[in-house]
Amino acid sequence: MKQYINRRDFLKVAGVTAAAAALAGCGVTSGSTATASSTAAAGKYDDVKADVTLTMSHQMAASHSINKTAEEFARLVAEKSEGKMKVDVYSAATLGTETENLQALTNGTLDLAVIAAEFYANYVDEAGCLCLPFVYSSYDDCAEKLAGEAGTTVAQMILDKTNVRILDYYVLAFRQIFTTDKPLNTVDDMSGLIIRIPDSSTYKETFTQLGAAPTPVAWGETYTALDTGLVSAVENIPESIMSASMQEVCKYVNVSNHIIGPTTISVSEQVFQKLTEEQQNILTEAAKEACEFGLNATKDGSDANFDALEGAGLEVVDTDVDSLKAKINYNAYACAKTDVGKQILTSMGVAL
Repeated sequence: MKQYINRRDFLKVAGVTAAAAALAGCGVTSGSTATASSTAAAGKYDDVKADVTLTMSHQMAASHSINKTAEEFARLVAEKSEGKMKVDVYSAATLGTETENLQALTNGTLDLAVIAAEFYANYVDEAGCLCLPFVYSSYDDCAEKLAGEAGTTVAQMILDKTNVRILDYYVLAFRQIFTTDKPLNTVDDMSGLIIRIPDSSTYKETFTQLGAAPTPVAWGETYTALDTGLVSAVENIPESIMSASMQEVCKYVNVSNHIIGPTTISVSEQVFQKLTEEQQNILTEAAKEACEFGLNATKDGSDANFDALEGAGLEVVDTDVDSLKAKINYNAYACAKTDVGKQILTSMGVAL
């Protein structure tokens, strides 16, 4: 798996390592100086002393629906346990990048995190099946496939390989391509385009096939990378662009609908196995309900987020999606080169 680190990430590694010392066993409140969400479990259980306190990390700003979904998960855990379980939510990469969070879950030094499926593909090739381009026709289609053979098979493989348990999948919006200097009318306009991608082998393969020059950059560094010209494009969901103020440095939103990149609410298996069966069930049930909450937030926010981008002055470009699709060769992906991967893709209706 490709590794990259800069000064800011180095400092985060140091910070998350220090926090990990306080998080080595579940039920221990973080000793980090980072501030957790104070609203997630607020209310009728404030005066109840929790038997278990878990720490949850994600990358997005407090205003983002991912944070709202994480807070809903924390609220549900508190409610279902009558205050005996508490989840402290740390937003905006306070406890490290997504790559670092996944490593910490594997090591048992972080309890919970929102981890996108593409990061798991760096450990389990078959996880890439879930975030291939143009394999979902709608949000409901994505949710159905994640709840079926494809999602359950990948989740078990991830547990076996990484010691991280996916409690449930969370469907995010269709991803679009945002550019700083030119519109993307057809795939030909992507030739040589330096585009920021997450640190994912699957995304690298996708944008290489489209003729671009995919460049992994940590999400927290992407605004600066766009502003300084290190990259000239970024792909993500509209809400993430707005919450990170990247509409300030981008001029075009190129409507490609190229990927729904599902994310997950994941728990360290080391932590999960220290819980009682009742506590495990509470986490599982809360995750399912929180991910349904997240799916509804995705659907409800889709049009509003596009309106916000237009209101911010971005030009909306109707990219020729068929020209993009014509460049995609599913057989070239690592996930399609194993028997299990082929079975998963067949179950998803992907023609190889």
